[in-house]
Amino acid sequence: MFIFNTTYLVSDKVHGYWLKWVQEQHIPFMLDSTYFSEPQAARVITSDKQDGTSFSVQFHVKDMQTLKLWNKEYSLLFQENCSQQFGTEVIFFTTVLELIDL
Repeated sequence: MFIFNTTYLVSDKVHGYWLKWVQEQHIPFMLDSTYFSEPQAARVITSDKQDGTSFSVQFHVKDMQTLKLWNKEYSLLFQENCSQQFGTEVIFFTTVLELIDL
């Protein structure tokens, strides 16, 4: 099992609108693709001075093949959608985490 994580730096100007977008558009878009499950979001706590607030939005994905399929079908649409909605007020990058048994 893997976690598909997107970390966002959200300017204070669009903070409320971005949260609403995540809840009403982004999470449903990701879940509707049927590739992901178990969405969660968190504010990133940092002592570094930054313009805005950082957030992490995560989804479970069963394997790398599934993630590759999603990337092929949807990643460009996801990037364009975020850029169109927020321009330079929101920047983001993605990472993949592999869950391990302890």
